Amino acid sequence: MDLYVASGESIWAQYAPPSLLLNIGESTNQGSTAWSSSEDCLSLAVWTPAFANKSSNLPVALFVTGGGGVTGGIDIPLQLPSNWVSNSQEHIVVTINYRVNIFGNPKSKALAETSLTLLDVRAAVEWVADNIRAFGGNPDNIMLWGQSQGAALTHLYTLAFADDPRVAKFGVISAPPSVTINLTETTDVYEDFHIVAKGLGCYYGDDSEAELECMRQVSWVQIEEYINRYNGTPSIAFGSYIPDEKYIFSNETARYAAGRVARGPAIRSTTSRELSSTSATTTMETVGEWVCAAYQDSVLRSSLGLETYRYEWAGNFSNISPAPYLGAYHSSDLFMIFGTYMTDAGEISDLEVATSRAMQDYFLAFLKDPSTVSSVVGWPVFNASAPSGGLILEFGNRTTVRNITGDFLEAGCWDSAVPFPIWEPRK
Repeated sequence: MDLYVASGESIWAQYAPPSLLLNIGESTNQGSTAWSSSEDCLSLAVWTPAFANKSSNLPVALFVTGGGGVTGGIDIPLQLPSNWVSNSQEHIVVTINYRVNIFGNPKSKALAETSLTLLDVRAAVEWVADNIRAFGGNPDNIMLWGQSQGAALTHLYTLAFADDPRVAKFGVISAPPSVTINLTETTDVYEDFHIVAKGLGCYYGDDSEAELECMRQVSWVQIEEYINRYNGTPSIAFGSYIPDEKYIFSNETARYAAGRVARGPAIRSTTSRELSSTSATTTMETVGEWVCAAYQDSVLRSSLGLETYRYEWAGNFSNISPAPYLGAYHSSDLFMIFGTYMTDAGEISDLEVATSRAMQDYFLAFLKDPSTVSSVVGWPVFNASAPSGGLILEFGNRTTVRNITGDFLEAGCWDSAVPFPIWEPRK
């Protein structure tokens, strides 16, 4: 297997100062490794079979990492795809870095485009579409997929670039219920940026242009240090996006109703213990928010004739879930897909090995040709109007894979037509 790392010129300067940050954080435990930060963070890694050449024409999985809009990167051990690519020898994986926290989502009133992070994803898609053939990939068979915040960005991408997605299919893996700020419930969407600007000597009252220009002169190191040390009231966060009605939309359901969504089949998934807690209320919230959002999105896609393939990760293996209550926690399915479960200490069961291989095979079948995935591996298109609410794959629950029904998983979801996230018991 071959790995290539590439980076291009920064696109930050046209929106903000030349101060890029891969992620924010520092090592607080003895022996742990601090997260890396860099001004040159718009880079990507290309993982290919060793034999790949310009004529290989392999399908491409372009992965957008999660991290709550605060962390992320192509060097997270959990998300290194070398084992998967080595096992299959039939596909390419591209992983990308993008700007996070205030550097990717500054929430400045002076910026017309509110999510620079989403523009980073677009830049990565364009680079891959233009260059992947040189690495053995097929530019007409690219899947954009992500997990958690990366899944949310993938979902937002389908709405923002509906007319020219430059990818053929999508994967939305454990997307949060919503990362878009509800303007009717928020008094000041720009407050977080104001707080940081004021703390760094850039307070200009209502003059948002002057405030932004001042912040552009501040070192990224100072900005990072201020955010790391800030513990005031109110708290600050840069993981949710302000609708600008250009790339981020306040009414996503209306976009679906108007057919303003990228065409192409999609994978939509959840885990059985997204919020992993001993609290029954928290467990209910997994259904009420995460699962129902996946259900409603799938129904909206179906109304446009777009196919969605669903799965639920339900494995509970001791080496990746050392505490029994953790179960199939948020992101733990990535160990299976990428084949990185072997990196965690503890016993590895035959079922765990078989489940990982199965998940890789199902993903690969979808990546190669979604139109044959039902016949090749038996992954049915989700159809909520079918008897028992349609079929969803469940991985790792005492067996490698089985079908479960939508009614079994989503009995608490009600009225698919309303804007998500909405949850009420079915009547």
